[in-house]
Amino acid sequence: MKVILIGHGKTGVAFKGAVEMIYGKVDDFLPLTFMPGEGIKDVETKIQNVINDSNEETLVITDLFSGTPYNAASTLALQQKVTDVVAGMSLPMLLEVALNKDKMKVADLVKMLAQDSNSYVRVLSSEVEKEEKEDDF
Repeated sequence: MKVILIGHGKTGVAFKGAVEMIYGKVDDFLPLTFMPGEGIKDVETKIQNVINDSNEETLVITDLFSGTPYNAASTLALQQKVTDVVAGMSLPMLLEVALNKDKMKVADLVKMLAQDSNSYVRVLSSEVEKEEKEDDF
């Protein structure tokens, strides 16, 4: 499975670096950039250049739902050139992908990511409050 990481600016490059700090090398994480002055066609071309008519499943992970990278990847997904697109790139999400990409098909992986997405955000005040309630019992 190829995993294309693309967001505004150098988001994909930065996230790949962060994943590799924690997980180790991930050669099949392919970061792309979307820089000022570029448009949707530029992003589509960048993604197509990475895919190269591969029969391998390709998951595109973007930073923002309905942003240019997401819209470009979605266009390619609807043309069946990429397998699926997920928005909301985060470090916990990418670590889940790194851990499971060789064991799961894209369809199963994206279902798991959607189910787990609520666990990626934690708020200190809520955690403290929950802990205090547990201590009261």
